[in-house]
Amino acid sequence: MEDMVTTGVVDDVIAADDPFAQTRLFKQDVATAAKKRKKAKQNLTGWLFSMWPFVGYCIFGLIPFVLSIILSMAELHNFDITEFTFVGFDNYKWIFTDPKGEFWFSLRQTLYYCLSLPIGIILGMGTAVLLTRHVKLTKLFRTILFIPNVCSVVGVSMMWKLVFNEQYGVLNTIITACGGKPVNFLGDAHWFMPVVIFTTTWGAGAGSILFQAALEQVNRSLIEAAEIDGASRTKIFFNVTLPAISPTTFYVLTMNTIGALQAMANIQILASDGKRPLDDNGNSVALTAVYFIYWMAFNSPSQYGLGKASAAAWILALFILIITRINFKLGDYWVCYDN
Repeated sequence: MEDMVTTGVVDDVIAADDPFAQTRLFKQDVATAAKKRKKAKQNLTGWLFSMWPFVGYCIFGLIPFVLSIILSMAELHNFDITEFTFVGFDNYKWIFTDPKGEFWFSLRQTLYYCLSLPIGIILGMGTAVLLTRHVKLTKLFRTILFIPNVCSVVGVSMMWKLVFNEQYGVLNTIITACGGKPVNFLGDAHWFMPVVIFTTTWGAGAGSILFQAALEQVNRSLIEAAEIDGASRTKIFFNVTLPAISPTTFYVLTMNTIGALQAMANIQILASDGKRPLDDNGNSVALTAVYFIYWMAFNSPSQYGLGKASAAAWILALFILIITRINFKLGDYWVCYDN
């Protein structure tokens, strides 16, 4: 320590008598200051780049999140902030005690729509198995299967609406040509949801692409060992291939479940006017949970308002969270991460 102090004193003494030494020390100070300014500029640039995602998260994520909680405990009609009234948990109580039970009916219809999940997984997995068996024009078929997933939901739904239209639909044209009577597929409460579930097969291509990628990663030595032991293709698929691709199956099932519980656009486009067809009790079979929340907030704000809509949205979010958690818990028993 004493040597360092002594050296510094000596340098100062030399610098005081030697102009060249003074120039050298001045240049060192200037270089050090320039490095500090450069580092500060780099830090500022980094902060500026990292700040905008955070600002975007606050504006489009955190603030709406907090406001939705506040609104769910308030009475607010017609978007008039002057009518804002804090009511606590009354909105949640109304949803659970509503004599009409509209929210729970819409949730039941949403669960009915979720019957499309196993159909989509089976179709996606089946087409993936076929395309991984060295079928000609595999890349072309993959592209064709994936095209519906990059198309607009509105456009695809309008296409299906033309197919099932009672008066000029393709299907009813065929039925009429065969001597039958036209069927009101989209206006009959008994036909509507099965038709909607059928139309979801259009989007099975995305799952098929994922399953194809998973099938190509299956350990071939396990399949070859099973073949040597005399196992049939069916046994190999269920005992070797299916467990190997179970992580992909779990992912597809989880994401499709969350998407199905939030379904709205395709169902409402297929419905005659967004509220029909009606069942025997006068309830719209096209009324899903998300659409009911939208309808309360924007179509009937004077009757329900943003408060009840926000409360229903939080109950739906909690329901989706519970379903997802159950799915993860059950996944511990059938998902195999070791090939």
